[in-house]
Amino acid sequence: MMDGERPWFAHVQAAIDRPIIGPLLYRLNVSRFVVSRMARGHVYSDPGWLTGDRLARKLAITRAEGARYGSVRFVTGALDRVDNRLSFRDLTRRANVPVLVIYGAETPRKSRAEIEALRDVPSVRLNQLSAGKLAIHEELPDAVASAIQPFLSDRLLNGQ
Repeated sequence: MMDGERPWFAHVQAAIDRPIIGPLLYRLNVSRFVVSRMARGHVYSDPGWLTGDRLARKLAITRAEGARYGSVRFVTGALDRVDNRLSFRDLTRRANVPVLVIYGAETPRKSRAEIEALRDVPSVRLNQLSAGKLAIHEELPDAVASAIQPFLSDRLLNGQ
């Protein structure tokens, strides 16, 4: 959502799409150093979580053929169905189904603001875990599963 379209994002996408310069720019952005830094900064709570085999598996994904195209479009918001918070809340409201949003206590400020903007949507239940950033499903799978279970149980008991 990133507060709407930004014209320079199209230039970033075009640069990454270019045959020679694109792969070079992408490789710099997904180098071991940059990925580790991002992981420590805003993705995982435990700075040592993404190391060793886990880091190797993440880096292998970034090196898959065509990975740069999806990656740059994700980062620049080109995959988002909506481009602003109001539209996102409206889309969520119109879904007319119960929604559970699980997020960590250490979720970055901008992401947290987007999540917490859903608080007044009647069908949305927010569940903040005591730890976690953007990849709580990877780093804290048991806590995420524990948060999901009561939500699903409530839906089953209510016939939803």
